[in-house]
Amino acid sequence: MDLNKVISVMEMAAINAGDMLIGIQSKSKRLETRKDFLTDADIKSEEIILRALASEYPDIPSFSEEKGGEVIKNGYLWIVDPVDGTINFFLQDDHWGISIALVENGYTIAGVVYLPTRKQIFSASRDISARFRHIEEIGWTNIEVNKENNLANSQFWIGWGKEKHEGNDHKAVYNVIEKLDRQTLYPQIRNSAVADMMMVARGKIMGYVFTNPEPFDIAAAGFIIERAGGKVTDMNGNPWNPFSQSLVASNSIIYNDLMRIIKL
Repeated sequence: MDLNKVISVMEMAAINAGDMLIGIQSKSKRLETRKDFLTDADIKSEEIILRALASEYPDIPSFSEEKGGEVIKNGYLWIVDPVDGTINFFLQDDHWGISIALVENGYTIAGVVYLPTRKQIFSASRDISARFRHIEEIGWTNIEVNKENNLANSQFWIGWGKEKHEGNDHKAVYNVIEKLDRQTLYPQIRNSAVADMMMVARGKIMGYVFTNPEPFDIAAAGFIIERAGGKVTDMNGNPWNPFSQSLVASNSIIYNDLMRIIKL
């Protein structure tokens, strides 16, 4: 498969969906569903992205946040989050994004994250290092994680994740925040995993901890951090994949110190 073409298709799908989302953000409506928070915009964005991917690659199935789909770990699979950070989107914040990943045999091989209101797009593939550009400018900039090695000078962000049926996930988040607060620089929760993780990939913050992600949250962003020179595992130190039950991302210098603090 030509991953350069794949990335181009993914980027264009994300940008087209993002243009639509910006146009309707101010008047988007919340929908009553079983999900934590869903708007009409999530559904419209998903339709644009899935249609674009299917038009070029009709034989590749998709697994997306709203439409669902079958999790296939043999062969190719699209994993799509049409709006990550829906609550921020709904509240007219700019900290939200779109995520598209191509997975092969259970592992990401290409990822795109687009932050529409900031007009920032990020991409990486097995053949392309992590890169970034403002869509109104020409040319890409390679990105890499921060090389900070001092916990006291390091800021880490945390993802809420989806609450487990027993309601314990947020307790795990509180526990991580408490541990990080003692030894690091003001940990934050910003409510968009893909936007948060691009801050790690660009070296703006030193790491990210997610106690209970879904594949849509991490399939592209975790891969982009890796391709930016970061270290990504689950919270037990095992290699990550899009279906991991937790995620820790940082640079390889400070990773062991981070794990010492937060390991469950």
